[in-house]
Amino acid sequence: MKVFLRKCDSYDQVDDILQPVLKNYSGIFKSQESVLVKPNLLSARKPQDGVTTHPAVLESVLKFLISLGTKPFVADSPASSTLQKAAYESGILQVCEKYSVPIVELDDPVEVDGQVYKKIKISSKIFKVDKIVNIAKLKTHSQMILTLGVKNTFGCIPGLEKSGWHIRCATNENFAALLVDVHLLVKPVLTILDGIIGMEGNGPANGKLKHFGVIAVSESAFVLDHVICKKLSIDPEMIYTLKEALKRHLIPSYEIDGEWSSTIELPITAQALPVPKFLKRIARTIIRVPKISKKRCVQCKICEERCPAQVIQVSKYFIDYNKCIRCYVCHEVCPNDAIDLVRKFM
Repeated sequence: MKVFLRKCDSYDQVDDILQPVLKNYSGIFKSQESVLVKPNLLSARKPQDGVTTHPAVLESVLKFLISLGTKPFVADSPASSTLQKAAYESGILQVCEKYSVPIVELDDPVEVDGQVYKKIKISSKIFKVDKIVNIAKLKTHSQMILTLGVKNTFGCIPGLEKSGWHIRCATNENFAALLVDVHLLVKPVLTILDGIIGMEGNGPANGKLKHFGVIAVSESAFVLDHVICKKLSIDPEMIYTLKEALKRHLIPSYEIDGEWSSTIELPITAQALPVPKFLKRIARTIIRVPKISKKRCVQCKICEERCPAQVIQVSKYFIDYNKCIRCYVCHEVCPNDAIDLVRKFM
């Protein structure tokens, strides 16, 4: 297994740097095959915001797939926006129109069983294509610590179905097990990481922009994520999805082609050291909780609508912490960075 790491300082350089790497994978695809391309379209944000897959990366991938005679289309299910609005604001729609590539919603779910979780509703479109290409974004994530290749395929669960899983899973460890299950069901043949401009701090939508200057490519998102953690000097055991992947022996030995390293400020929800089981109950009483900023909140109610536990009343700036599950979805979907993560003794 190989991971290609390529330094890339600007999105103007993407095509020159990415195309030679992608040619190593030409043999994976056959002419006339349908290829679903899954970017990170979290919400309706501009390319320069560092929240979504940059259109320059998507364009290079589409050019590669079209040159092989495949029939690509772009698909996702945004967490806090309509697909059309997210695609337009991010520049993804304009790229699709330029190459006459369809863009479709990942809807129409079917129930499938994962290794740990059963009856997972994933878009039926995932199972009707020949190949899937996964284009992720290098960002921090207040719940999962980092969002990279494996986490990106969670978008294959349609719309509000995502929220229900936060309730069903209850803990970060369980949620990571679900994410690994989903990724194994989606089975992308190739994962590309847009790490030129990403996010650190309290991502995945309201963190701080960071120039990482890298593009990474691998057939295995598990391996790619592991390499990125190592190159960021992060213990992979700190990342819930990687800890789960290691437990399932999903990360084989690998070879790295290319040199790159960087640093990253993790979210304030990250624990520097693992918490012993007998202390987890105590730790949960002083965990970070979401708090609505009266100064920045514009009463759009997106957090209230998307809260899996239904414990937010925006009109009263109220969150019921006795029922809050600390999934930080409210923080993730807020378009105005009006959800702070504060320590609270429960």
